[in-house]
Amino acid sequence: MARINLELNELQAFLAVAEKSSFKAAAEALYLSQPALSRRIEKLEQSLQVRLLERTTRSVRLTEEGAHFLLHAQNVVDELEQAMSGLSERAERRSGVVSIASIPSVAQHLLPAALAGLAASYPALCLRVFDEGAQEVLEQVLAGRADFGINFIGAEDPNIDFEPLLTERYLAVVRHDHPLAAQRRLRWEDLVGERLIGVSQRSGNRLLLDHHLASLPQRPRIHYEASHLQGAYGMAEAGLGVLVVPELSLTPAYRHQLTGIALTDPQISRTLGLITRSGYQPGAAAEHLRSLLRAQFAQYRDRQVGD
Repeated sequence: MARINLELNELQAFLAVAEKSSFKAAAEALYLSQPALSRRIEKLEQSLQVRLLERTTRSVRLTEEGAHFLLHAQNVVDELEQAMSGLSERAERRSGVVSIASIPSVAQHLLPAALAGLAASYPALCLRVFDEGAQEVLEQVLAGRADFGINFIGAEDPNIDFEPLLTERYLAVVRHDHPLAAQRRLRWEDLVGERLIGVSQRSGNRLLLDHHLASLPQRPRIHYEASHLQGAYGMAEAGLGVLVVPELSLTPAYRHQLTGIALTDPQISRTLGLITRSGYQPGAAAEHLRSLLRAQFAQYRDRQVGD
């Protein structure tokens, strides 16, 4: 294949002269001096080894070779400009900001892999994560500060569309040397008399547990309370008592010191899902992140079935 030694600015110079039939008018259109324009045309003719233009003191016209070359040169420049425009549009589509609100257990356990997949597809994209409690996540979505959220509340809100992804059970979590650690299952009545570790009464998890346990004839008593799950897990790691938490929060980092035991009678669970404002249509990047999260949740469900 013969080497093509042409420059885009030479083709643009030739097209401008052909359109204007005047070096002066073409130079003005390209914001060039006439000598600079003439040098570009001369260089193009030298590369092609043909004369493209006939010049007189009064006019400029195409030679036969110039007329033939004009059609191809115009097509080349048009195609290149379309390609460059397409790349710019792609870059523009892949830039911007996606904001997501998520309860901490998902933000720590499943969200990072989905964010990594999004960053690979949209390298210019800025990501903002609000990892907060359930009520705060709901408020971020309703206020429009987050494109969507991951939560276990909001399904009853008329302004929220809720897409369920995972039904998650609650576990009793104890240190490996705790007397209950060898048990495979526990009933709630087995925890009566144990020192329970809980989170603040303002948290979504605590409200859900209190609601389900209200009808029990005997309820375990919470002796230690933390504002956030991280603090509650620290108490469990110190051997202070039994922590009751949703299963997803028991990450591999905690399992080095702690074990989770299924709780029954009653078995309490929560449903995690994607929440969006009713009628809201996420952009392409946000929708791609939602798809990645669905895949992450599906993989987690498959692992739970395998276990």
